[in-house]
Amino acid sequence: MTMLKPIKVVVLCFIIALIGLAACTKKQPPAPKTLAEYDATGKKPEEIAQFVFDNYECKSCHTIADGKFSYSQRGEQIRQQSEGCVALLTSMNVIAQVKETDRTAEHKAKAARFEEFGCAMCHKITPGAMGLTETGSKLESLHLGCVEVEKLLNQRNQARN
Repeated sequence: MTMLKPIKVVVLCFIIALIGLAACTKKQPPAPKTLAEYDATGKKPEEIAQFVFDNYECKSCHTIADGKFSYSQRGEQIRQQSEGCVALLTSMNVIAQVKETDRTAEHKAKAARFEEFGCAMCHKITPGAMGLTETGSKLESLHLGCVEVEKLLNQRNQARN
């Protein structure tokens, strides 16, 4: 019976230590994964641009190498086909005006690449028009379109070098 007493004390001390540890360690909320979860309050445009680059499909075609916004191997192949971000978005603005049933095979292929390249995260095709998703609208309100994100990342990284 006397052996139980020291064990109870050890267990009690262990429980108190765990409670103290839990009280001292504040659980951090998970990092935001989307712009809707991201609190842009007080953030510099460069910070928001970096968040977009890191969390959306930008990295599938672009890199930041030697402090400069550049192309990944995949992005370079796409660029050589004259179908980068701006060219594809321009094409999609025209394609959006064509009824889906009247679109050519080329139109359909471009629309598929528009989805594949991540453009649809911000831009949406609605019958007869090109619009913005919730993410695109938020970025627009922050004056951070595709081109602005690239410019800010270039400026930010050149300032670091």
